[in-house]
Amino acid sequence: MADKPTLPRRHPTGIPGLDLILEGGLLASGVYIVQGPPGAGKTILANQACFHHAANGGRALYVTLLAESHSRMFGHLRRMAFFDERAIPDRVYYIGGYSALESEGLDALVRVIRGAVQKQKATLLVVDGLVSAQESSPTSREFKKFLHEVQTLGDMTGCTVLLLTNAERSSGFFPEHTMVDGVLHLTDELSELRPLRHIRILKLRGSAPVRGLHSVRISDRGLEVRPRIETIVGKGPLAEGRVAAGPKLGFGLPELDRMLRGGVRSGSITMLLGSSGSGKTLLGMQFLSEGLKHHQRGVYFGFFEHPDAVLAKCQRIGIGGLKEGVERGDLLIVWHRPVEGVIDELGESLLNAVIANRADRLFIDGMEGFERAADFPERISHVYSAIAQELERIGVTTLYTTETRELFGREIEVPMTGLSAATQNIMLLRHVEHHAAMRRVMAILKVRDDDYDARMRELQITDDGLRLVDTFTSESSIVSGGGVSNDARAKTTEP
Repeated sequence: MADKPTLPRRHPTGIPGLDLILEGGLLASGVYIVQGPPGAGKTILANQACFHHAANGGRALYVTLLAESHSRMFGHLRRMAFFDERAIPDRVYYIGGYSALESEGLDALVRVIRGAVQKQKATLLVVDGLVSAQESSPTSREFKKFLHEVQTLGDMTGCTVLLLTNAERSSGFFPEHTMVDGVLHLTDELSELRPLRHIRILKLRGSAPVRGLHSVRISDRGLEVRPRIETIVGKGPLAEGRVAAGPKLGFGLPELDRMLRGGVRSGSITMLLGSSGSGKTLLGMQFLSEGLKHHQRGVYFGFFEHPDAVLAKCQRIGIGGLKEGVERGDLLIVWHRPVEGVIDELGESLLNAVIANRADRLFIDGMEGFERAADFPERISHVYSAIAQELERIGVTTLYTTETRELFGREIEVPMTGLSAATQNIMLLRHVEHHAAMRRVMAILKVRDDDYDARMRELQITDDGLRLVDTFTSESSIVSGGGVSNDARAKTTEP
């Protein structure tokens, strides 16, 4: 039996998410370029890798070729959680190479770096300001020679090298890319008024990186990378027919459970589609409340209305057990403000909450929160499909709300592309005019592979909870902008 090939040794960067897309970290003795415009996070990334390397027994050398003093750089880094001043200078050593470069050129700089690596026994080297070395080089040949010297140093000492440089180049050609083992490209852009940061692996020898753009966040915790969630979850086949054969979970509303022939299937995903104020959130909370009565754990994941207000409203109208469920730990409340979020971070938060709470039931209040956090609108359908598959694989029964664009109207349009295909059930909630009064109505539009009652019911919100009433038994149609049949078996469309 042939021996398995020995995998090359890697140095993890310690940056959340980055090691995942790098297939474990940077190759020992590898030379990597980290490029990007000013403010993209290159210096933070490199320092974070240095302190992680030192914390795990390694020694790091940080060489600056810029005019910025080390004390000024430390002043910016001190607020970062990873910064450990106790590691300086024994495990993380900083030197300036700018003076040697200015006075004697690249050969002198190589001597300075070589001597410091050997003296400090460094296993991670950062050269911050590669563009200064390139500008000081009399010819491109001399600059390539400098890079070759750095590569040779890494090979001889087993030292991994990070070269930080500006990504802007008038020619658009980067000859140094051909000489290194990897290129990490950071971006810092604006989408309308919203800042967007990404990282992209342009090149990575000896590895199979997760390609494409990945979201980056910089905070007091340092730099965090959020791999595109559709590349890391929702992979692999699902058990055929598992949802269709599962038991049914009820809402605790007798009329609705009769319409659903007992409830929704365990592990299924149900869309609550409706206009503002039609009762979507309350119906979702009723679903969680009913689960708690049967000792089923739940997760509420919301964006817009604050959970305290939602819980107070539920208690006021008689949807009970939610506050007590939170206090026991059976119901987990997760709330994200719908501003400047990262869709991959939201997806990760959702899945982590479901797994951590061992949830049987999940209610996502406002799928538009994911849409607002999308860096590129075309990702929405891929992200939703990946999350939906992962939720189905976990086995949690999910309800989510999404809002129709029109309060009234004959056509029913799903506002977000790609939702219907990955959703087993769709329930419609809306306002209609009936006998000169506006009423809330609910109907079932779709239940995959199951029978259901498609006739509309009036949804009443009372002091004793939610009630579904067969108000329209004798009606052939009711009015909602235009004539709407009392049979809700309608075609939903997506933009």
